[in-house]
Amino acid sequence: MDNLIIKPGYVTQFQCVGPECEDSCCYDWRISFDKKSYKNTIKHPLLATTAKTAFIETKKSTSDWADIRLNAQGSCPFVNEHKLCDIHAKAGEQALSHTCKTYPRIHKVIGGNKYESLYLSCPEVARSVLFNPNAFQFDSNISGIKQPSTPSPTWLEKTHEYSLDLLLNLGGGWQQALLAIGLLIKVSDQVRQNILPIEELDKRLQQLKLYAQSGALAEQYKNLPYSPLPQTHAFITVHNELCKTHSRGTRARFTSLNEAVAALCNEENNYQIDALNQAWAEHAVPALVNHKELFERYILYSIYHYHFPLLDSQQLSWEAFRLLVLDCFMIRSYLSAMAFKNKGLSESDIVMCFQLYQVVRQHKIEFVQSMSKTLEECGIDSVPAAICLLKTNI
Repeated sequence: MDNLIIKPGYVTQFQCVGPECEDSCCYDWRISFDKKSYKNTIKHPLLATTAKTAFIETKKSTSDWADIRLNAQGSCPFVNEHKLCDIHAKAGEQALSHTCKTYPRIHKVIGGNKYESLYLSCPEVARSVLFNPNAFQFDSNISGIKQPSTPSPTWLEKTHEYSLDLLLNLGGGWQQALLAIGLLIKVSDQVRQNILPIEELDKRLQQLKLYAQSGALAEQYKNLPYSPLPQTHAFITVHNELCKTHSRGTRARFTSLNEAVAALCNEENNYQIDALNQAWAEHAVPALVNHKELFERYILYSIYHYHFPLLDSQQLSWEAFRLLVLDCFMIRSYLSAMAFKNKGLSESDIVMCFQLYQVVRQHKIEFVQSMSKTLEECGIDSVPAAICLLKTNI
């Protein structure tokens, strides 16, 4: 059977905006060079002078041979006065390191098929995912590679497909869709552990659709309690870790977000989560009236990008679900803070809230590990407990 390459529209239509980027990857990032690119750069007659002081040899592997030594402004020394890359300009794209040549592109190979995606830590990617009407128009082409591959587990592919189905077809909003996906995941985990037969996943999907059609799903979500204490602990802990870990924590862009948070949540009033939730209802929701599918688009991106419920290539459905809910909670909180600060939300504000969070979320494994620890501390050990993170007091 021919293997496929699958690409969503946000991949096929992506174009780097170079110097127009509001949060360029040429600043503050760890930029690694493979051995070949490093050797070629230090020997290039038009690059050698800069290269003498531009690198720190690490020699971890041939693919991770040297790091760029950022200058005092946090910039890659090969960025010129036009905010463009001198390596690209003077030696061509082929001379770039693998990091610079590929970011923000990424792909996963699952069951022999190649799923291409982009990191949401790039502002232009976030803009496309959140607002481009063609972002989720998928193309699939034969890869030309027919080598044998290990099939993806049936339970995984069914859970992935059914999660998309529930998100796109239930109606009732993204919070209820996440509740349904969580209820699916509990069955999925039992199937994965061979406690239940695979047919139970099919039955569960149909049950959840009937559950939604009858109004029972909406009623269950409505009856979940508002639990400010777990929300407060989750927000304080994750936000503090984000501030500590973020590579651009001192930059104006991140400072703007952090100041918005501080205006509503400070140590003197113990980070009033009620104020954040009120800001969501009074400022963010009205500002998002023309972007009602914002979180549906983000969840759709997450399900595809991670091949949910995979978690970093591990088959950990429940943990992947908990992290997705926590992601939505944190981003909603940032949108609330920015909406309160600016008395509304521009498209740039929205992109910033999603993108700045992903700079750490998608690139720092220790941050994800701390998120999992925080979920344990909050007692998020069931689907209702997880979904209660999304409840507000309004």
